[in-house]
Amino acid sequence: MIDTPSMCFTAKRKRAGVQNHDMPRFTPATPRSRRLGRELRKLREAKGLTGEATAEIVDCSPSRISRIESGEIRPRAGDVMELLVAYGVRIDEEPGTSLLDQARALREDGWWQRLGGKYATYIAYEIEAVELKNFEPMLVPGLLQTESYAREVNVIGRETDPDTIDQRVAARMTRQEVLRRQPNPLRMHAILSEASLRTEVGGADVLRQQLDHLVAQSRLPNVTIQVLRFEAGAHLAISSGFALLSFEQDEPPLGYIETLAGELFLESSRDLARLSAAYDNLKTLARSPAESVTFIRELIKHAT
Repeated sequence: MIDTPSMCFTAKRKRAGVQNHDMPRFTPATPRSRRLGRELRKLREAKGLTGEATAEIVDCSPSRISRIESGEIRPRAGDVMELLVAYGVRIDEEPGTSLLDQARALREDGWWQRLGGKYATYIAYEIEAVELKNFEPMLVPGLLQTESYAREVNVIGRETDPDTIDQRVAARMTRQEVLRRQPNPLRMHAILSEASLRTEVGGADVLRQQLDHLVAQSRLPNVTIQVLRFEAGAHLAISSGFALLSFEQDEPPLGYIETLAGELFLESSRDLARLSAAYDNLKTLARSPAESVTFIRELIKHAT
């Protein structure tokens, strides 16, 4: 067995009375952590080992093996190394080297983790997504906001500390980099209600700049904007906005709804089917992308 700091040493250190200041991270599972866990599970099953047998070999609890394989624990490279050895997989050639690289990447702090709070988990998913479908009934989506508009939105949240507001605005601007990342920018399809385009967040000047920005963003090849006019009438999502995130490598999609009471992450096929049906309904009711940009330009003319 390779003598590396790993999960089995958590138990050994406890028995030796040594504190472990680098415990595996218990965080919400993300596509990358689930992907790593799934590959480790395949290797375990190919070896003919149960979770209990693996836990005994590496001297940890079966629940820890289970949580690593489900993506709930982001293991250290040393943890993965010991599992690979237990499964008879060389660590200096594929697939061992790739799995170790994945483990190291998972342990790197993303900029969003410094924020904490309710958005950190969503941002982690958003960064890993390849496609985002987003409906907003009252405000412009965060990925399409100008800095001035984003600042006013945070003030609406009744935050009064200037440093906190600055941090949140900076975070929102950083989030938008996914739309221009290379080589694979996030594909975004946004449906905005007419109300979101007419509501004066921060006053007429801020709104006009925001509308100009939407027209500019619509020129990006990976950004599609549709406007849901008032005349479309009632629809399936009249009471709430929502997002649908899609990922690479056969990862299941994720639904997201933000409410005054908190966040909802939806993963069941039934919930996702409902959100997809609602989004398809909105796409049908909304103006085409070309008509939507024309409408936004008309709003800009009337605002000047």
